[in-house]
Formats: sequence, C-alpha cells, structure tokens
Amino acid sequence: MKLQHTNNTAKIWAGVIAALLLVALTVTLTGCLDEKIVWDDIILGSLLPAPPSDRGEVHTNSREDLWLDVSKVTDKQFADYIDACKQRGFSIDAKSSSISYTAFNENGYELYISYMSSSSEMSIRLEPPMEMSSIVWPDNEAGKQLPAPQSATGRFSYEYEDSFYVFIGNTTKDDFAAYVKACSDAGFSVNYKKGEDHYYSDNAEGWHVDLRYEGNSVMSIKISHPSKDSESAVATAAATEKAPNDTTKDTADAGGIDPDFKKAMDAYESFMGEYVDFMKKYKANPTDLTLLASYADYMSKYADFVRDFSAWGDKELSNQELAYYIDVQARVNKKLLETAG
Repeated sequence: MKLQHTNNTAKIWAGVIAALLLVALTVTLTGCLDEKIVWDDIILGSLLPAPPSDRGEVHTNSREDLWLDVSKVTDKQFADYIDACKQRGFSIDAKSSSISYTAFNENGYELYISYMSSSSEMSIRLEPPMEMSSIVWPDNEAGKQLPAPQSATGRFSYEYEDSFYVFIGNTTKDDFAAYVKACSDAGFSVNYKKGEDHYYSDNAEGWHVDLRYEGNSVMSIKISHPSKDSESAVATAAATEKAPNDTTKDTADAGGIDPDFKKAMDAYESFMGEYVDFMKKYKANPTDLTLLASYADYMSKYADFVRDFSAWGDKELSNQELAYYIDVQARVNKKLLETAG
C-alpha cells in the first residue's frame, strides 16, 4: 500500500516539535525556571527589549551569545515582545509561526524566539554574525561537481575530497536563486526538491547537493559523494526524467531517503533517548543536584533541534521518508511513555 504524503509536512514536523516541546515542558516542571533575571546584567541586553517577565533562567550571557528562558509570559506578551524586537531592527529575513520568530538585524545578529503557551514560557537566543574570510573553492572531486559561487567570502564547516559543507557570504536571495539555476544547469536536477530558500538534488552520477539560503545574505552549500545503496535508484530516476510519461513522481518517491533527513531523524531519536534516561535518573533521585547540571545541556540541544528542524518545514517527504519518520516517532513516543509513569 502506497503511503499518501501530500501536504503531510506540516503535520509531521508539528509532531516532532510537539515532542521536543514536551521535553522542555517536563524539565521545566522541575522548577528550574524561577530565577530572577536582572536585565541590566545581560551583556547583549542593549540589543533587545527587556522581556515581559523577570523570572526564568539565564543559560548563556556573554559578548558573543545570549540564551535565556523566561517564565510567566502570556500569549499577548509573546506577540508584543516580537513586535518590540522588530522595532529594534530584528526584521531582516524574518520567519515566524505561532510558536517562534527568527530574524536578523542590520549588524548580522540572529534572534530566535520560541514560546510554549501551555507552560507560559518563552526562550530567547541571540547569536553574533558568522565570522567569514576569503576562501578558495575546492579543487577536489567534490568541488568539480559544482560551479563556484559568485562570492569568495565564506567559511568551511568541513572539507574532504568527496564532500564539503561551506557557508558563502555576500549572497542575496537573487544570488541564491541564480546559483540554484547554475547547479541545475550543471546536472543537479535529479529528484530535486525546491523552495524559496532551499534546493535539494542529485546528479546522474548520484552526487547529492543541499543548497540553503540561511538569511542575512548567507547561503550554505553541502555536497556529498554518492553511496552505493543509492546509485541504482538515482540512475533509475535519471532515466525516468527523460521518459515522456507521468511516472516521474512515483519513481522519485522510490529513490529512497535524503541522507540529511535520515541524519536529522537519527540525531533526534538519539537525543530523545538521552532525555528519557536523564528523566529516569531525576525521578529516582530528585534531590541530586548534580543532575541539574545536565539541564542546560539538554535545553541547549533542544533549542538547536527546534531551529534545525524548522529548516525542513517546506520539504515534502517521500514515501520512504514518511515511513522512516513514522518508525522513529513510534519508538520515541514509546520511550516518552516511560517517563510518564
């Protein structure tokens, strides 16, 4: 039986985010978010309006990074705080939903705000612009698969002979669209998935590219070597692309699972497993103060996961990806039930 995945993306990621919010809510119920926040002590506080409540917890407070959770926040106060942040200049490349807001200011600082109505808690993260310098486009097997971008300003996350991950600065949305077209013209048009700020595709040889407009005139380029398991599927999809019939969609669905999607889901499942183990230890000995030291680490991972998963919000899942998600989520839900007892 063929799984129907039309318009399933929002429902799927709503489920993922809901599970992640459960993590934050359950840990919050331990009473960690009741410290007094003195806004004058926040180093980057001058860039943002003071939050509507002075109760919560400050996780990171430095010249480079700010992260705090604020409790006792109403839905209206959350909406008003976003408006206040916009007035402070955080309105560049803005993305918003009912539970989150992300934007840059003119100096390149990135603001991420999320909100949990059920627990009246708001999380605020502020990060500095990425440091970049002049780079040289890789003259290796992976680099030869793609056209060099127009800008030579960037930063490599990693670089190997058969793969690399690089952030490119001085790239507008129009520049990003032009680069997407250049990659498509260069052969990366097999099994492609395209959105306003992302492009995923393979070429006939099975190389996979992931292009994203990150915001603030920055795009990311990730390319990976074809795996043996996907070579036959990619070849089939490439042949179908040339065939004059209506079976391209079904053949693309048979192409398997996007490696970045699988990596994200595996990391999500691993994180939830760690969380369940943590909660079991806490419930067995709630007076163990050493466990609270792990709280900030889990909440940091939680915030990163919410932000990373939001990047998949526009991605339509294939049948195989949907089935894989269902399997992972079933195992995660089973683990979460272990903490409810």
